[in-house]
Amino acid sequence: MLRGLFLQPFDGGSHRAFLEGLRRHTRLDWTVLALPPGEWRKRMRRGAEELAARLEVVPGSFDFLVATDMLDLADFLALTRRRLGGVPAMVYFHENQVTYPRLRGTKFNSWFGQINYASALAADAAVFNSAFHRDDLLGAFRQLEREPNNWLTAAGIDAIAAKSAVLPLGLDFSHVDGPEERDGGPPVLLWNHRWEFDKAPELFERALRRLADEGLAFRVIIAGEPGDNPSPAMWRLREALGERVLHFGYAEGRAEYGRLLRRADIAVSTTRHEFFGIGMAEAMAAGCIPCAPRRYAYPELVPAQWHGLLWEDEAGLMARLRELLTGPLPPREPFRAAARRFAWTEAGPRWQAALESLAAGRFPGGPGGP
Repeated sequence: MLRGLFLQPFDGGSHRAFLEGLRRHTRLDWTVLALPPGEWRKRMRRGAEELAARLEVVPGSFDFLVATDMLDLADFLALTRRRLGGVPAMVYFHENQVTYPRLRGTKFNSWFGQINYASALAADAAVFNSAFHRDDLLGAFRQLEREPNNWLTAAGIDAIAAKSAVLPLGLDFSHVDGPEERDGGPPVLLWNHRWEFDKAPELFERALRRLADEGLAFRVIIAGEPGDNPSPAMWRLREALGERVLHFGYAEGRAEYGRLLRRADIAVSTTRHEFFGIGMAEAMAAGCIPCAPRRYAYPELVPAQWHGLLWEDEAGLMARLRELLTGPLPPREPFRAAARRFAWTEAGPRWQAALESLAAGRFPGGPGGP
């Protein structure tokens, strides 16, 4: 059995869920070096040194290693060169620090972007959770390369592009399987994202308050994690909508969260970015109809024949919501099927094959690769 080393400098949230699923759904002997969730800047700055020190007490050799994007892989490989030598290395991008939205008024901190660039350059394979994410980061690298005093090269970007691939997150949908919870009343709108600036909750608030003022019948479930800096928009919306709010706050446990998804009809996203869209995939798997921006990773999640549900701007969001609230809803099954493409039963074999290829040196752009 192939032995893999997994490096996780931020072992929390979706990162932890992915790692747990990967271990369950691949036939590989995994050794995991991980740091608990904490202040992400500290993890990116110090994670390589801390995990390199932990490796010193781990016996044996490895056939390959996988690092997530919050690790400075170039530093880690330098610190462990005598131990790891030429072990094939993959960096997996859950997100990146170049195109991740920044708070208004804050400046781009190139340090963390440089870590992502150096990690991709040092790895044998740079793998992304969506095609949008891959193209988004490579495009940002190319734009930065054209600017004065940049810290990357055209040749380096081309090298990263040549060894780039897409492998979606595997998702566990067991919590959305269960009895139907929809009661046939007014449609239920769902928010199941963080309440922070990058998800644009203020736009969601404006849209629902306008729909209520227009007299449209609907109810709402406000779930998702508030996060470290939650917007007051959600509390304002709860006060404005009153009895229309069926649930408010973070769901207590996966079973309760799944029940909320099975009760909702329309899943709304107003985000300023989305590299994959776990929340929307979960909602679709539960039978929700998506109403999301016509950009980011959403065109990959939503079936092409239903891209008319996606919108370009605030006026488009309002138009789509009015249509969904006043007319018959589309059939739910196409969205269930589209989301379940990302179930671990589908993703696991793809990851197994990719990691076997990595161990054999058949990575994208490699000497034995396609």
